[in-house]
Amino acid sequence: GEEGRYYVWIEAEIDALLGPRAAAFKAAYDVGPEGNWEGKTILHRRRAPEPGDVRAEAELAECRAVLFEARAKRVAPDRDDKVLADWNGLAITALTNAAAAFAGQHDTAPWLAAAVQAFEFIRGRMTEDGRLRHSWCAGRAQHPASIDDYANMARAALALFEATGTAAYLEQAERCCAIAERHFRDDAGGGYFFAADDTEDLITRSKSATDTATPAGNGTMVGVLARLYFLTGEAAHRARADRIVAAFAGDATRNPLAHATLLNGNELLQTALQLVIVGAREAADTEALLRAVHEVSLPNRVLCVIAPDQALPEGHPAHGKGATEGRATAYLCRGTTCSAPLIEATALADALGTVDAAA
Repeated sequence: GEEGRYYVWIEAEIDALLGPRAAAFKAAYDVGPEGNWEGKTILHRRRAPEPGDVRAEAELAECRAVLFEARAKRVAPDRDDKVLADWNGLAITALTNAAAAFAGQHDTAPWLAAAVQAFEFIRGRMTEDGRLRHSWCAGRAQHPASIDDYANMARAALALFEATGTAAYLEQAERCCAIAERHFRDDAGGGYFFAADDTEDLITRSKSATDTATPAGNGTMVGVLARLYFLTGEAAHRARADRIVAAFAGDATRNPLAHATLLNGNELLQTALQLVIVGAREAADTEALLRAVHEVSLPNRVLCVIAPDQALPEGHPAHGKGATEGRATAYLCRGTTCSAPLIEATALADALGTVDAAA
């Protein structure tokens, strides 16, 4: 039929443009008369993902350049190239955590640099009068931010704080939470509305902790406020987290799978492992302890690295504890109890392995 001839024509166009090189290109990119996806032809190399020799790859690169030149003469397909604050917050957290976890195996400095760059873009280009905007496109920031934007950017700031120790990130997370309290809080029912109280043209303000394709803002805020409580000792952060959990406890009980972020945040709030390292962040002994930390998966870990001349908040269980024998020292704390000082990376790894097994 017409559709079949159309896709034969696409193959024929490739033949015409590439001439004798077409056969090798079509074999590499799965081009055929029947198409490769719902009757359409999409160039891909899933069937032979491994690169060929240098000469073959150079030949394919030349072929791609010829096809691209021909494609550039047509109307380009639409692209969704807007920047979203909430999605970038998720990406920043992922990049930051990955940079820490794989630091001993790969050069992850570019990953952390990308996370910092994205964070600074949103903080600078997508913030107006101290308030986040939801999206940025074609050089313009638009639309009032939602609770998801503030929650994910606060989580990103906390991830960067744990990775770098830069106090400005902790302060940024606190600012996000302060705005959430001022403009999104549901005074009567607890939790946060999706839209701010000064968002225009709303029929109603919805409120939910149900995860969708992305984590729910209310669920993320539980984890954010829990981490802020453990890092700063401010009881108000814990009280706010508790109120969110109470507001959605009934929904989470009836449908726990849809409230995974909320439940994970509550688990962090109730059972966090506070891990403190006292030492200069760039020192070799501190880095050895950090490698031991990042080699173990501990989702409910809250990490704080402080210099020997710094002090933890008075309410912190490790308040007053310092470096031992002038070396970087780690403390593992649950509730009000902390471990003995750990200065050897192997000893810390053993202790964390015990915690991981118990978890």
